[in-house]
Amino acid sequence: MKKIFKNKAVLGISLLAMLAPIVSSCSENTETGGTIYIHVLNAEDYMDDELLTGFEESVLEEDGKRVKVIYETYDTNETMYNTLKTGKQTYDLICCSDYMIQRLAREEMIGSLAEFLDDGSLSNYTDYVSPFLADYSGAEAGKLNQIPVQIPNGKDNDGNIIYDETHNLSEYTIGYMWGTLGILYNPELIVEKNSSLFRAKEEYKDLTDEELCELIVEDFSSIDGYSYLWEDEFKGTQSIKDSMRDTYAIGIFEVFKDQFNKESANYLTDYDARNELFNSCDDVTIKKVQDVLIDLKENIFGFEVDSGKDDIVTKKIGVNIAWSGDATNSIGRGYYADDDWEEVREDQDQVKLYYSIPKLGANIWFDSWAQPKRDDAYYDSDECKYAIAFLNYLNDPWNAMDNMSYNGYTTFVGSTSDDDEVLNYVLYSYDLTDEEDPVGTAELDEYDLSYYFDFVDEDGNPLTELNITVRDPFAETEEEGLEADGREFTFTDENGDGKLDIKIKTDLTSFEGRSLVAQYPCTSDIENLYVMRDFGSQNDKIVSMWENVKVNPLPVWVVVVLITFIVGVLGYLASYNAIRKYKVKKRKALRNQQ
Repeated sequence: MKKIFKNKAVLGISLLAMLAPIVSSCSENTETGGTIYIHVLNAEDYMDDELLTGFEESVLEEDGKRVKVIYETYDTNETMYNTLKTGKQTYDLICCSDYMIQRLAREEMIGSLAEFLDDGSLSNYTDYVSPFLADYSGAEAGKLNQIPVQIPNGKDNDGNIIYDETHNLSEYTIGYMWGTLGILYNPELIVEKNSSLFRAKEEYKDLTDEELCELIVEDFSSIDGYSYLWEDEFKGTQSIKDSMRDTYAIGIFEVFKDQFNKESANYLTDYDARNELFNSCDDVTIKKVQDVLIDLKENIFGFEVDSGKDDIVTKKIGVNIAWSGDATNSIGRGYYADDDWEEVREDQDQVKLYYSIPKLGANIWFDSWAQPKRDDAYYDSDECKYAIAFLNYLNDPWNAMDNMSYNGYTTFVGSTSDDDEVLNYVLYSYDLTDEEDPVGTAELDEYDLSYYFDFVDEDGNPLTELNITVRDPFAETEEEGLEADGREFTFTDENGDGKLDIKIKTDLTSFEGRSLVAQYPCTSDIENLYVMRDFGSQNDKIVSMWENVKVNPLPVWVVVVLITFIVGVLGYLASYNAIRKYKVKKRKALRNQQ
């Protein structure tokens, strides 16, 4: 089996964060040849630190400029938002989620990147970003082009802000990583812990453990995938996200199951209508979601933000609502025995994790870069110039692939021009064609990724044929890389629709297949992936709903025990007082007799 991920420690980042306030004032004057400091704010454990030093070295070599990236991290989008609001530290770049970009644009806290997208400063991004995610050619819009942003544009006669709604996310941000929210699970552990609960049901009682495991994999990928989280046989084996937005999405699918279910007479055939329903946050919907999540709470092991990806590998839990990148990471850790991702566990020691997107659909999310709004003079500064250059550097296909291999998430780069680095990485990591595999090539599963990869010639015309010889992307030289693999692939436009058909051959039960499903959704899943937007004026009510879910009344059995305990204590106190009064009265009577 091939080593897919590189496990690098994030070195020096904490020190850089500590130094940030000290060096922030030193970046004001670089005309004398001083160091140019670029302040970057990103989520924790989300970037290969070698890219920071690599960028600094490339600028020194190409421009003769000394640039230092001051890299800081945050734990949640809301923490990042509060950090920006305080204004105690200024940043040249921030990375956050799609809904937060909407909020920042609405509050005029970030500026447009349109100028840099138009003048070629971000050519790596515009050349290589997957058209599925963003498009700058005027063709069919990608996902970011479809997400609206509201930009303040004056006030009406009553003093209310008027919003310009003709803009979209692709003008204010460039993509970094993207993925889905799905179900990560360990079928073997679920059966081991709750075998009796499964076999208490007539339809399961005669199944072997292996058959139950196969059924669980089928069930979590089915129309009823989310609904199984509420079933008794999964009680106590699962954790859910301590994130109101992500867990709210699970509740939406349960409340409006029929409208997302193709097999239902109530199915909404229009994607936009389903996406609007996915974003429902009126008072009635909030109450319905609150009720189903309170029911779900009785079935879970607990809430988590970041520990779930560890707990499922160490077998504390068997089911976790997970972001796809964390799922990819956990699947790898369950397969490898060492921190360097080189030693494969013995088969009996492997933790075989699966990631599923139920057929109802899932949340598709985007983490993107934006530039906090500054004064006009800033945009002519070296800080601004090299901040944009840093973004362009991150979107070089090799750097994007390297970063993806580090964090397990999926890069926005889709090899749409004359570079096949990311496709090569996917083929090297996941395709089992001609590999020594017990399944045999003839029995491999076909996994369609045609929606994501798109190749054009030097004139911008779609290729009708692509030949690629796969090489080890981490080899020291291209010759060594080719020697390590060397398989040859030809992709053609099978359907005559002007687009190459990119199909990966894999075994979906193997480590490679399970990792591929986590890192890239299949073409058949795309129509059921929905973008969650900012809740706007209803945000406070969503927060209140979430508080109610987390502090909901205790289960009935707990209430009974508490009432019994309290009645017992009160009874004891009453008896104690009665006996005490009797003894006092008796002592008084004895004294009177004397």
